Amino acid sequence: MNKCSPLHPVALAVGASLATLTFTSTALATDDLISDKTTLDTLTVYGHQYEGYAEHSPQSGTKTNVEWLDVPQAVSVVTKTEIQDRGAVRLVDALDGVAGVNNTLGEGSRDQFVIRGFDALNDMYRDGMRDDGTLQSYRSLANIERVEVVKGPAGALYGRGSAGGIINLVTKRANGETFTHVNGSVGSNSQFIGQIDSSGSFSETVNGRINLEYRQADSYVDYVDSNDFFIAPTIRVLPAEGHVVDIDVEYAQQELVPYRGVPSKDGKPVDVPAKTYFGAMDDFQESDSLRLAINYEWKLNDQWVWNNRASYNHIELEQKGTRQGAVTGDQVSQTVNNFGYDPRTTTTLQSELVWQTEDNQLLIGADYNQIEIDLTLASDKTLPSQNIYDPVVGSTPNPGFKPFRDNTTTSTGLYVQDVFTLGDLSLIGNVRYDAMDLEQQKAGSDKENLDDSKFSYRTGVVYRINYDVSVYASLARSWQLPYSGIYINPKLAEFFHTDLKEVGAKAYLLDDALMLNAALFQIDQEQPQTNIDGDVIDKIEARHQGIELEARGQLNDQWDISIGYSYLDAEDKDTGKKPNDVSDHLFSLWSSYQLNDNWRIGGGLKYVGDRYAGNDETVALGDYTTVDLVAAYTTGRHKIQANAYNIFDEKYILGATNGTSGLNQIGYGSPAEFMLSYGYQL
Repeated sequence: MNKCSPLHPVALAVGASLATLTFTSTALATDDLISDKTTLDTLTVYGHQYEGYAEHSPQSGTKTNVEWLDVPQAVSVVTKTEIQDRGAVRLVDALDGVAGVNNTLGEGSRDQFVIRGFDALNDMYRDGMRDDGTLQSYRSLANIERVEVVKGPAGALYGRGSAGGIINLVTKRANGETFTHVNGSVGSNSQFIGQIDSSGSFSETVNGRINLEYRQADSYVDYVDSNDFFIAPTIRVLPAEGHVVDIDVEYAQQELVPYRGVPSKDGKPVDVPAKTYFGAMDDFQESDSLRLAINYEWKLNDQWVWNNRASYNHIELEQKGTRQGAVTGDQVSQTVNNFGYDPRTTTTLQSELVWQTEDNQLLIGADYNQIEIDLTLASDKTLPSQNIYDPVVGSTPNPGFKPFRDNTTTSTGLYVQDVFTLGDLSLIGNVRYDAMDLEQQKAGSDKENLDDSKFSYRTGVVYRINYDVSVYASLARSWQLPYSGIYINPKLAEFFHTDLKEVGAKAYLLDDALMLNAALFQIDQEQPQTNIDGDVIDKIEARHQGIELEARGQLNDQWDISIGYSYLDAEDKDTGKKPNDVSDHLFSLWSSYQLNDNWRIGGGLKYVGDRYAGNDETVALGDYTTVDLVAAYTTGRHKIQANAYNIFDEKYILGATNGTSGLNQIGYGSPAEFMLSYGYQL
């Protein structure tokens, strides 16, 4: 790394809990070995068992246990087994196969996805609550059980945001099982990953689990590297029958060198080797993120369940990044832009009451969310220009991290959902009221305010053709805060709104082993433009319409498959042009086959259609296809897995940073790479 920081004291403190829990889990496993050989055999098989690609009870579409077939909106789930087969380490790796979802460059320093053509940077959730703690980083999958994606506006349940959809990370829980899994991986570009997942019981009413991960790697891009540490202990307490309390701690420390990509010329990215780096030798990003969460579920009786959640995120971050500006001839201008969070905190409270009868389910909820950002910002615009075909990498000035502005965004929501079933027909209605208040204090300026209250809704109907097949239709509206509420611009003093129309069909096949989903949708977004007095003087209107087809599950006991296709016609209604980094066609196929008790093989491909950088189709990014392979061998407690990525060494553009600067911050994707992993169950 170009710059290193000492291990955060919180990490050291939490690390002690890792040692305690790992020792406890190992001792329990040893006791089982001594007292019961049969138990040990069962645990060994479980540790390497593949559970398939079908998830029969995703809850993100309704926040309740409404069956997937009865949710009038497309919901996709990436299961633990698929994540494992793909060799996915970061969230960006896991979502490669979801129809309608694509990743983009994310300024070369964070996860950033596009869902149905809309940026979803601020539409990340963890266990149903907004997840802002690792917003500017690459999220770990170490403590993730599965990933659920709700397509289309979801503001009627989740509040502000979610024009194209939301991504909900479902975390692993301490469910009383006793095991310890250890995994180590090595791969291309000096990559090393070490992971521990340990679970055990402290008593009949207290269970514990801990996930730990350390990652370090260079990159296919010169001078770019990363170093990550992640630890996530969780405790489940069962104080009495019907009561469950989950307490979570997550700490992440990440150091990396941002990759800002390459400039463009004559409507195309500059044709240089993928390893070409336009940044500085002393560019860096350092972040420390801490998340505390508690979930208390009280099952009052067979009809009533009350769920209360609270979470707190604290992140400190500094980034020094050299960026490309305008291209003149064969020269590109450069600036150094520093920014940081000192700190950024998020506080979320949520309470939901569910009343379930034979033919009706009622959800009543309330939540509170506050984001406080102490932003530091500085830039140096005196850098000499670089040759676009042969940049010289050196050190650049560090303008420091100066106080720039403080922002506070507060939202309070009340929401109701009712699902009424009449024979083969289900009706769902959602309505949500949000009161949103934004405050901004720039250094040396007067305080600015923006506030409003809005209603969001969703209404849908589902008809069961038979026990395994349903068709649905839905209408929905969500509200978005300009700049996701983290910044006030006097010329964007009105909230945006997004309307969804969707029809679709869902089915279970092969004794519920295979899930099929087809959706036809239209999403219209309106972005009012105002003058400095807050009067609407213009509006930007976008329409995204298309079709999604998806199949996930098992074709037979040995054969798992995940396949998705989406066609998207996304355009600015005035200009008819595509938005930044949005492709018309996305196709993915991934499949794994269990040859026998020991061998498992598989692979897949991903196709991304034509895209453009910027919102005026200025720079063509082209299309690309990548092919990956996997082979795994399991025997007893041991597992060896080899993954190969982009085996045909396709040279392609991963994505472009949004905005005008994105025209000259275009990232090449990785060439052919491999990873070899070894797992052992204690």
